[in-house]
Amino acid sequence: MATIFQTPEWEKFKLSTGWQKSWRVFDTLVLEKKIPLLGSMLYAPMTTRDQTKLATQKIFLEKIAEIAKESKAFFFRLESSESTDSDVKLANSGYIKAFEEMQPEHTLMIDLSKSESDILSQMKQKGRYNIKIAEKHGVKVSTGEVKDFYRLYQTMAKRQKITFRKENYFQKLVDILDEKDYVQVFKAESENGKILASAIVVFYQDVATYLFGGSSDDDRQLMAPYKLQFEAMREAKKRGCRYYDMFGIAPNDDPKHPWAGVTRFKRQFGGQEFTYLGSWDKVFSPTKYLLFKLAEKIRR
Repeated sequence: MATIFQTPEWEKFKLSTGWQKSWRVFDTLVLEKKIPLLGSMLYAPMTTRDQTKLATQKIFLEKIAEIAKESKAFFFRLESSESTDSDVKLANSGYIKAFEEMQPEHTLMIDLSKSESDILSQMKQKGRYNIKIAEKHGVKVSTGEVKDFYRLYQTMAKRQKITFRKENYFQKLVDILDEKDYVQVFKAESENGKILASAIVVFYQDVATYLFGGSSDDDRQLMAPYKLQFEAMREAKKRGCRYYDMFGIAPNDDPKHPWAGVTRFKRQFGGQEFTYLGSWDKVFSPTKYLLFKLAEKIRR
C-alpha cells in the first residue's frame, strides 16, 4: 500500500523538524537522529511490503551497519506498513520488536471505492446519525488554516492529557506537503462562523490519511467532527483515493487506554481494522539501547 512516509517530501519535512541526516538505502528512506550522550538512532519510517522484505536481506543489513558505524548509531528502527499476516519474518533477520512505536501500529481503513451511499451504510448507526445532526444544524466544512487547527488541537490535547507539538511543526508539514498538493487542512464551522473542528489530511496515491485533528469544547451537540470526517472522505474519493486511513486506534477495548475516546469516535465510521508489523529494532550496542529504553520510559 502507498505510504507518504517514504516520499522525498516527508524526508524534507523530517529534516526540518529535528532529524539531522538522511540516506536512500536501495530506495528506502533512512533518517538519523542524535541521542544525547549515547550517539544516534537510524529510522526507516513506514516501509512498504517490498522495502520491508528488502530490509531482511544481507545486502541491506550490511549497508545499514556501515551507516551505523559512520554515524555512531547504536540501533536501527525499521517501521513496516506491512500487515501482521505477512510472510515477512523480521525476527529471523536479527530484528527485535521495538519497545515503542513511532507511528500507530493499529489503524482503521475505510474503503472509498464504494458508492457514497454504501460508505454511509457501512458506518455505525450513530456515525450516520451524527453526520445528519451536523447537517441539520448547518455545519459547513471548508479549507482551513494551520493557526485555527492548532488552537483546537491544543484544546483537545489538554482535554485528553496528552503531549502535543508546537504550531511550527504543523506549519512546516503543511507548507512542504502542499508543494505537491499532498495535504489539506479542513475546518468545520457552525452557522455563525465559529470553528468547531479541524483536521490535517494527507493524500498520497490511493490513500488519504487523517494525520491530526482537534475539536472545540463548545457546541459539541452539533457533531461537527463527524461532518468534517465525511467531507474529508468525499474529498479523498474525488482525488481518486481508494482508502481513508483513520490512522491510529487503540489495540483493544480497554476504557483506560489513552486512545479509548478517539477510538470510539473513529469506529463510528465503520471500516476494517488493520494491524501493521510496526517497529522492529536492529541493535548494534545492547548497553546503549537498554539505557535509551529506560530513558524513554521515564520521559513518557
